[in-house]
Amino acid sequence: MSSGKLPSTPDSKTAKALNEEVSSRKAVKYLFTIPANFRALVAACGLMFFQQFCGFNTLMYYSATLFDIVGFSNPIAVGTVVAVVNWIFTVLSIFIIDRVGRRRILLWTMWGMPVCLALAAACFHYIPLDLKTLQLTDDKIGWPAYVVLVSMILFVAFYAAGLGCVPWQANEFLPMEVRAMGTTFINVFNWGPNIVVSSTFLSMMKGMTPSGTFGFYAALCTAGLVFVYFCFPEASNMTLEEVREVFQHGFGVKYAEEWRKQYKADQKAMKEHAASGAV
Repeated sequence: MSSGKLPSTPDSKTAKALNEEVSSRKAVKYLFTIPANFRALVAACGLMFFQQFCGFNTLMYYSATLFDIVGFSNPIAVGTVVAVVNWIFTVLSIFIIDRVGRRRILLWTMWGMPVCLALAAACFHYIPLDLKTLQLTDDKIGWPAYVVLVSMILFVAFYAAGLGCVPWQANEFLPMEVRAMGTTFINVFNWGPNIVVSSTFLSMMKGMTPSGTFGFYAALCTAGLVFVYFCFPEASNMTLEEVREVFQHGFGVKYAEEWRKQYKADQKAMKEHAASGAV
């Protein structure tokens, strides 16, 4: 029995492929030539860039190596503790992110990341290491190693609660007609830096010293915090049209704050009106 659909022909497949190519070209054009779309793309891709260049994945990839360097006898177990902390705070973030807001949770957590990395960088200065081999010259574990461990646990907690989750939701900034292409660019800014960071970490540890490497990532985390403050507006509870309007006003941070104040005032007025009507 016929299904009622015409069979696909080579010509129809070619036409479909050409239409998809044209649509992709239009999406790229709209992303880069419409200022509001471009600013939304910069905000989303920029946050993903700092998610990777904060150094978190190097810690997860090389946690056993790192804790072996500072002298722990069972670095895999220590690395497992760090991974569990990551899981706990990721789950916590999922439950509170809509209530707190994306921008606010980033500002609440990202300040702690450079502080933890800077503290670890300072402590590495007191750990006796052969910088050529990254081997301890003294087998005794001192207080600096424990401070590094605590710093890394806190760093992971701050990361997982904010920067670990929010960038994956930043495509909500993009209008539907360019969202698929914009998400492609966001993924490029995820995996590209991921490859760079993971492939250079051990070389940086030897070439820049552990203190220099952690100080470098602390500086990038600080830059990420500045980026969020100036370029990442709060868009929760907004419609697509309202988000588009935000990026019509530069990066729209102040505009979004004013919108949220008005939104809360309107919600409060509606509740008061409903309560008075029920009496």
